Amino acid sequence: MADRVLVIDDVHESLIMGLNAHGFEVFYEENIKSDTVLNRAIELQVEGIVVRSKLFFSGEFLHACNTLKWIARAGVGTDNIDMKAAHELGIRVLNADGANAITVAEHVLGMILGFLHKLPAADAHVREGKWDRNAFRGRELSSLKVGIVGMGNTGSALAGLLKGFQVEVLGYDKYKTGFARDNIQEAVSLESVWQSCDIISFHVPLTEETQGMINANYLVESRLKPLIINASRGVVLDVISMVNSLKLGQISGLILDVWPDEPPTKVNAFYRSDFDWLKTQSRVMFSPHVAGWSYESYERISLKLLDNVLKFKGCA
Repeated sequence: MADRVLVIDDVHESLIMGLNAHGFEVFYEENIKSDTVLNRAIELQVEGIVVRSKLFFSGEFLHACNTLKWIARAGVGTDNIDMKAAHELGIRVLNADGANAITVAEHVLGMILGFLHKLPAADAHVREGKWDRNAFRGRELSSLKVGIVGMGNTGSALAGLLKGFQVEVLGYDKYKTGFARDNIQEAVSLESVWQSCDIISFHVPLTEETQGMINANYLVESRLKPLIINASRGVVLDVISMVNSLKLGQISGLILDVWPDEPPTKVNAFYRSDFDWLKTQSRVMFSPHVAGWSYESYERISLKLLDNVLKFKGCA
């Protein structure tokens, strides 16, 4: 019998076609309800499951689905999977690492430029029939120093784009060195980034170590009042801490593509009052967790995932 794969989220057709072409029996059920996935997986006796963000794979789920050999995450992060349980059970977790790096980098760069040149407010101003040029005078990106926390695929892609703007970049990565080149320097500590950069963008995976790492503790000795950007995972940023920092004028602004409890307008969400205040502030920009979700990355993620599945199965 062919290996059975259950796809529970929307993916590009190239992944489905590629799996079929290599003899997998694919059940593409992108509209399946999250609370029925386990029963369906057991019923089909699947070997693999492809997911984006529909479901958290708990240890209980993984133990119950005893035919499961691999989970393919159509994205980069694997924080919706109990990695410890997967490892103990010998379940391989695959992702599409690096497939959306340039998309995230371009999105972040666009938001930085929009913030520095006050583009959203300027657009709304003109639409209202006004024409106050001095009110929307901007800042040149090349005059500012940018810190990038996390110099993996995405952080490195952003640094490469900033090079074209002649921006001085200070990169920090706890586990990676040797990325200094051209206008990119290596920071000796996270504190040095906070103390010397005008803009700080975070590109780290969600782990116990990174949860809440964007907080006010680093601002005590900072004189620059940096612009903070989070396009990684929502809970990497301590929302309450950053809201207080914004109110106290310790940071110049916030750019957020992600939120701890998405969407932020969700009923009874813990951070709802913080979001209600932030959305009234001109020093804040949002996007709905789409930094890595372009038309190009949609296909590239599936192709990367297909390649990783085939390599795992020894088909490539």
